[in-house]
Amino acid sequence: MIRLASILLVLVLFITGATVVPTEANASPSPWMKPIVKETSDAIKGGTHKKQLYTFGDGDVYWMHQITGQTNQKPYVLNVPIKGDSVTFRYRAISENKQPYWAVVNLRDVHVLPLAAGFIESEGKSIWMGKPIVYASLGRGTIDEKRGMELPIEVNKTANGYTLSVQMPVRAGLVSEMWALESKEPLVVWGKESLNSIWLSLDVTDNAKWLYDGYYFISPSTYEPYTETSYWRIPENYVLRSFLYTGGSKAARDMGYVMLQASLRQQDQQGYWKSLPRSQWLNEDYGIPEGFYDTRFNTGAADLMLKGCVQYQEAEFCESAQKYATFFQQHAVGNHYVIEGIRPGWLIGDYASVGREGNTHVSLNHQLAEINYLYSSYLQFGNPTDKDLADIMLGGVVNLGSKWILNNGDLHYAYFPDGTFGRADYPYLTYNDLVETQRLYSMLHGMEDETIAKLIESKLGWMKQNNVAYIQAQ
Repeated sequence: MIRLASILLVLVLFITGATVVPTEANASPSPWMKPIVKETSDAIKGGTHKKQLYTFGDGDVYWMHQITGQTNQKPYVLNVPIKGDSVTFRYRAISENKQPYWAVVNLRDVHVLPLAAGFIESEGKSIWMGKPIVYASLGRGTIDEKRGMELPIEVNKTANGYTLSVQMPVRAGLVSEMWALESKEPLVVWGKESLNSIWLSLDVTDNAKWLYDGYYFISPSTYEPYTETSYWRIPENYVLRSFLYTGGSKAARDMGYVMLQASLRQQDQQGYWKSLPRSQWLNEDYGIPEGFYDTRFNTGAADLMLKGCVQYQEAEFCESAQKYATFFQQHAVGNHYVIEGIRPGWLIGDYASVGREGNTHVSLNHQLAEINYLYSSYLQFGNPTDKDLADIMLGGVVNLGSKWILNNGDLHYAYFPDGTFGRADYPYLTYNDLVETQRLYSMLHGMEDETIAKLIESKLGWMKQNNVAYIQAQ
C-alpha cells in the first residue's frame, strides 16, 4: 500500500484521525428498522435502465439510477419534485487553493444546479444528491470518467415549488449514473463546526466516486488499467468509515447501511474482497497478477462490517465479518514468517494471489491492523482462534522489538522476505494502530505490552520532533 497515490494516503490519514474522536451525536436519530430493498432492470430506447431503491422504515428513500447505452439517443430524464418557495442547494465546492468549502444557492436564482454533490433543503424536504457522471468501463473493476459529457440538473419553477430535471445521457458504450437520498426531515443538522468539517472531508465526486456497484477511488498510476481520469473499486470505503464511526445524522445512518450492502455484494465466496486491477509493482516484485488480496484494505472493509454488525444488528454483516476472520486465519497459516523470540511469533504477508504460493513483505501497519481486527472480532463473537492468532501475530512484532526503530526514532515501514527492514513509514497511521493494539491487548490481558509501549513512545517522539500534525488516538 506504500506505493499508492499520495492523495489516497492523505485521505486515509484524515479519515483515520477524524473518526477516532467520539462525538456526542453518535446515536441514531431514530429507532432503526431494516429498509425494503428493490432492484429493477428495464430496456429503454438505446440501452438499459437499472434502478436500486431502498425504502427505510421512517420514510427515507435512497435511489440510484444507471443507464447503460447501446446506441446514441436523447437523454433519459428523471424528474424530482420539491415543494416550497424557499429551497436551497448546499454543495461542496473547491476553492482556488484546492480547499473544500460550503457554497449555497437559492433555487429561485438559478436555472441549473452547479455540477456538484450537495443538499437540496426546504421546509419538509431534504435531499442529498450525487453529482451526475458519465463513464466507460475499462474492466478489472475500473472506470474511466468522461468529464464534460455529464449534463447539469435543470431547475424548473412549478405552481407549488420546483422540479429538478436530471438528464442522463444515453450514449453507445457509456454509462450514466445518478443517486440521491431523500427525507422529510433534515438529513444533516448543520451548525456544529465538527459536523460541518467532517462532511466537507467526505468526497464522493472528485478523488472518489460513489457508483452503482460501490465505492471507487482515483487510480494509482501503477495500476492497470489506468488513465488520467480512471477510478478503481477499492475494498475499503473511507466515507463509510466516517459514517459508522462519527455518525451524527440521518444521512450517515441511511447511507452507512446502503454502502455496507454494496460491500457485502463484493465479498468473494472465500471471504475476502479482491483488488481487481493489476498492480505493476506487485507483479514485478512478487509475480502477483490482477485480482489480488490486499490485507490492509480487506481488514479495513471487514472492520466496517463488524461495526455495521453492531450498529444495525444485521445478521448478514455479522456473518460477513466472521467469514473474513476465517479467511484471514487460512491466509495466515499459508503466508507467514516465523519470528523466533520470547514468545511464538508470526508476521503475515501483506499481499497474495489467493490459491498461489508465495510470500510478500510485511508492513507494520498491516500487521497491527490485522491484530486489532482479530482482537475486536474475538470481543464481539468469542471465537478463541481469533484471539490466539492475534497473540501469535503480536509475538511476531514483539520478538523483533527494537529492530523496528530507526536511529532517528521513527519506525521501519516493513519487514522483507530476506529479513531486512526498509521504506519510510506513514507520518502517524502506524502510531494510531499501535495505540489501538495496546488498548485491545490491555483489555484482554489485563496489562500493557512493554515492547508495544516502547514503539509507541519512539514513534510519538519522532512525530513531535518533526511537527507531525495528528489527532491523538482514543
